[in-house]
Amino acid sequence: MPNLTQQFKTALQTCGVTSDQPLIVGFSGGMDSLALVLLLQTCGQPCAATHLNHGLRGPAADADADWCRQVCDDRGIPFERACLEVADARRAGESLEEAARRRRLEFWRNNHPGATIALAHHADDALEDFFLRLARGSNSGGLTGLRPVRDVEGVHIIRPLLSFRKAELKNWLAEKGVTEWCEDLSNADVRHRRNAVRHEWLPAIRKTLGGDQALFHTLDVLRQDADFLEQAAESAVPADDSVEAFRRLHPALFPRVLRLWIRKKTGFDWLPSQAAVARLQEELATAGESVKYAPLGDGLKLAVEQGTLRIARNMLAYNLDWPWTAQPRLEIPGTDLVLEATRVAAAALSETDLRSPRNDRACFPADDLPAVLHIKNWEPGDRMVPFGHHSERKLKDIFSQAGIAADRRPDFPVMRAGDEVLWIAGIKRSALSPVKKDTGDLVVFRRVRKSIPQ
Repeated sequence: MPNLTQQFKTALQTCGVTSDQPLIVGFSGGMDSLALVLLLQTCGQPCAATHLNHGLRGPAADADADWCRQVCDDRGIPFERACLEVADARRAGESLEEAARRRRLEFWRNNHPGATIALAHHADDALEDFFLRLARGSNSGGLTGLRPVRDVEGVHIIRPLLSFRKAELKNWLAEKGVTEWCEDLSNADVRHRRNAVRHEWLPAIRKTLGGDQALFHTLDVLRQDADFLEQAAESAVPADDSVEAFRRLHPALFPRVLRLWIRKKTGFDWLPSQAAVARLQEELATAGESVKYAPLGDGLKLAVEQGTLRIARNMLAYNLDWPWTAQPRLEIPGTDLVLEATRVAAAALSETDLRSPRNDRACFPADDLPAVLHIKNWEPGDRMVPFGHHSERKLKDIFSQAGIAADRRPDFPVMRAGDEVLWIAGIKRSALSPVKKDTGDLVVFRRVRKSIPQ
């Protein structure tokens, strides 16, 4: 029977790792991550260790970081440390565990883009995770979230220890004469759910069932089911964004297809919560003429509008001064929109250009314009006299008549001269400062979108 080191080499190959491929190891200093670092070194696999301090344990965490550095220095392993300050970075409604996970992924993505990140989760971790997710009502993909290879929010993660039990790793370290590692004292506190599962639930289950091998078999079967459903989801992503296409999806495919569809639209790997999936299914079932929304978080939401599904965002506020004479191009922050100003002689434009307003372009006499224009997003109460009219109308009504949903209105900047609205860029010009026969120079304003590299 192959020894543990040989089994580990096979596990690396199963994870798609070549013998000369450098890895970044998440090194907490605990027994499992120490085993991973030393196994990689024993196998001659190039690697570097990264210690992430979550900023939650004070001096004890600093001592762990120093110990990890010493281990790596003694063995010639490149080492880095970083403090994530999880508590300060925590978002509203986000648990510490969720914030820590998000911060770790942000660190890997920002500091090691494209790298393969090796994490030390083992078989016992996978079993604990299974019960935690079972209590949350997860599907087969969630129940088997710890898998040998996963791409999570742009981070390529491998877990080559998933087929090994904790006791096996501990015995291997003992054979190598290694008996010391960092111990997080909070791991014994059963007030934390994971610790309760580890120290109370699983011992009782093993005692009742006479072991846990059947549970590991269940995990293997569920991983196969999840893999199959995820492959099926890739073929089921609607091409036309239609509500009807999403309605036809089997409930087992719906959250998986939704996740892939959002990734395709935004490049962001968003894991839909049960609440978000349920809300969207409800809105899809009752979709009519009016726009309905299902929140995703991080400023995004899904909009069900006129038989289609699209990504929407929360209202974006901007208020910009535009010295258009000195700065003829203005990028609107947080969007892909650009406003451009070009000064031309009236004679250079055709009669059609002068007399026929276009939504994406507006002409004004240069002498009528102040040196600084104000660019803001629409606000309730804004009014203007539209071109071709003689009385004021609410911008809200102009947007509604144009069929522009509330979340899309920041895409149509409002250009003002002082307090007067001159142009809803992309929608309507005002009746102010009309172009006349004897007009001198004109300023042609355009609303365009930035070209995005493919």
